[in-house]
Amino acid sequence: MICLLTGSGCKKTAAPAPAQPLPAVVSFNRDIQSFFNASCATGGCHVGSAPASGLNLAPPSAYNNLFLKHEIDTLNPTQSNLYIMMNSNMPPAGKIPYDLALTLKWIQQGAKNN
Repeated sequence: MICLLTGSGCKKTAAPAPAQPLPAVVSFNRDIQSFFNASCATGGCHVGSAPASGLNLAPPSAYNNLFLKHEIDTLNPTQSNLYIMMNSNMPPAGKIPYDLALTLKWIQQGAKNN
């Protein structure tokens, strides 16, 4: 966040809303895994034998790893570690509002392996 010394203080802006509508039912395989493949399960991140934070998000083990590492809380979706990290500093290139909203909706729908 950049603060200018103009006397107005530093203002935090809200993340923009997703540009496209979310699907009625979020699919792990179609929606979440494809996001992981593009933004997370890439070289030097959440893939391979020594993934970042010990969390491998590459197929076919990504879904199971999210639960083994306690990254998902279906009772309190906004308190899920996955959602918190995606809302703060992951992926390193910056938040992607659509994928953040999609992930939250998937968790709210029970985080099914569909």
